[in-house]
Amino acid sequence: MNSRTRALRSLIRLHKTKVDQAKAIMAEALAREHAARGQVESNQAAIETERLEATSGHASLDDFRQWLPYGQEAVERARSALHVAGRASDQARETLMQANADLKAATSILDRRVEEEKEIRNRRELAEIDDLSRRVRMASG
Repeated sequence: MNSRTRALRSLIRLHKTKVDQAKAIMAEALAREHAARGQVESNQAAIETERLEATSGHASLDDFRQWLPYGQEAVERARSALHVAGRASDQARETLMQANADLKAATSILDRRVEEEKEIRNRRELAEIDDLSRRVRMASG
């Protein structure tokens, strides 16, 4: 194996590390996005629960009207956090896609290089066999 092939193998190991890191970051980003989505749903459910309590007579409508802006504000904050988390997930996805593309490109180059080295070895072997055949013919002829 020559120095170019060793360098390509090192590059591939580096790209595999980057892919692994990108996968970990992606998993974290998706977990944060999932948690943010859950918070939005929880806050929306709280508004609905409070509304049902007020309309069923278990709580006063005035209390609900006073609380509602806080509930809506909590929903908006949660939606904002979800938006930020979604952007982070999108960025992590792009980073992972690029890391995978880089790995694939380096692997493809290495595969071509290994194939070229194999062809060179095969040609040398055939040349040696041809040379031996000529020597045998010349010696016996």
